[in-house]
Amino acid sequence: MARQVNGQEVIADEPTPAPISHDGRPVVWQQTRTLLLADGSTVYGCAHCTYTSPNVRSIRPHLSKHKRTRATTSSDPVAALVKQLGQVEEITKDRDRWKIRALKAEKSLKTLRDALGVSS
Repeated sequence: MARQVNGQEVIADEPTPAPISHDGRPVVWQQTRTLLLADGSTVYGCAHCTYTSPNVRSIRPHLSKHKRTRATTSSDPVAALVKQLGQVEEITKDRDRWKIRALKAEKSLKTLRDALGVSS
């Protein structure tokens, strides 16, 4: 965050109120900072670096420079495939257990309906 802008010291640093509200409550942009300078002027700054601008709308597009990219979980594609295969096998076993339970339940339901004389 900027501590000085154009040679002026930053004397206040606050989140910037957004031009919208949510359920009647004001929304604030935590990453866009409102900076009050020693000369009484206001500029807007990035919470992640020293980028500032007199235009509040220029900060949000700038924030895309700070987006984190997802780190790959494995640099070895074979290891990743083996891991996925293990997950598929576990899901298949689980599906097979549920299928057996469902077939037993259907058989029990048919027996009950036959005993009660209820058609399906």
